[in-house]
Amino acid sequence: MTASPQPVPPQPSAGIFGRPPEVGEPAPFFTAATTNVDRYSLDAAAGRWIVLMVFGTLSSSASVQALDLALRRRDLFNDTDAAFFGVTVDAADRQRGLIDSEPGVRFFWDLDRTVCRRLGLANDSHLHPGLFLIDPMFRIAMAEPIEAIDLVLDRLQQELAAPVVQTAPVLILPRILEPELCATLIDYYVRGEPTASGFATEVDGQTVTRLNPTLKRRRDVTIEDPALVEAVRSRLELRLFPMIQRALGWRATRIERYLIACYSAEDQGFFFPHRDDATAGTAHRKFAVTLNLNTEDYAGGDLRFPEFGQATYRAPTGGAAVFACGLLHEATPVTQGVRYAVVPFLYDEAGEALRQANLGRVGA
Repeated sequence: MTASPQPVPPQPSAGIFGRPPEVGEPAPFFTAATTNVDRYSLDAAAGRWIVLMVFGTLSSSASVQALDLALRRRDLFNDTDAAFFGVTVDAADRQRGLIDSEPGVRFFWDLDRTVCRRLGLANDSHLHPGLFLIDPMFRIAMAEPIEAIDLVLDRLQQELAAPVVQTAPVLILPRILEPELCATLIDYYVRGEPTASGFATEVDGQTVTRLNPTLKRRRDVTIEDPALVEAVRSRLELRLFPMIQRALGWRATRIERYLIACYSAEDQGFFFPHRDDATAGTAHRKFAVTLNLNTEDYAGGDLRFPEFGQATYRAPTGGAAVFACGLLHEATPVTQGVRYAVVPFLYDEAGEALRQANLGRVGA
């Protein structure tokens, strides 16, 4: 019998405790409609500075003045270094001319005040406008009233002038798969029947898989040969698991999927910034593993962690890159050649209990 579905553990957020997040705390994750996108996840914009202004309605002169002051310094917001997001709860603001201005300026239409409550700025009867400066690691750097917009933008300008160099918490380990096994796995892929690779997303409370070549271009082959599965499994357990426990203080007990992924320069194969544990069907995942099979044979195709800067990471052939599934990450486009990699997820017995509990929330 399938266990009764239980809530997915909440993502980090101070706002869920009924108060606005404070300086140094993680900013709350939320998804809401913008002018051009039905479901825009603010946390996917991490990796740049974010000014988040909850002004509520343009029927307020204070809101109009604060927004005007922000847009006078429109040049700060280019989407690469910084972005501005406003939050309105008033549908009539459309008639008042409120509209996205890309790149860099967008507005959330929070007509049911879900976002405002998430940020600890609203209850059923009152809305308290607020202003947040969020750093590239998606942490609160400033929390002010909207009237302090110039103060916040001055701070943003200072931060952009002196960026801090960050190193992502990724573990790179060589010598997990021997060269002969890497070659065998590539041959297995070539002789297989690759299929377009999708990604998990939430739709009406269900985790579903979607294909979208503007967000991900990759083709996969599942390893079904028992001997080859066992070869990969044994090397992960004997060579990778002990190092994860030593370096990260966590013991893996389960492996999810034996999959060979292929990114090709033919279609500039890539995977947009995402988190691997952000849905009910993926919440059990603890660490992601990328085992490169032919590192010397392609250009591009590296790992990048936007919350920790623009540096890229690449394991050698047969080596592994290991990182927490909650980290925002991307696979940069392959610009030359073809990249092959084995890409499992690791979890433990607590994760298995969560996976079982969430089975009722996994769709097709």
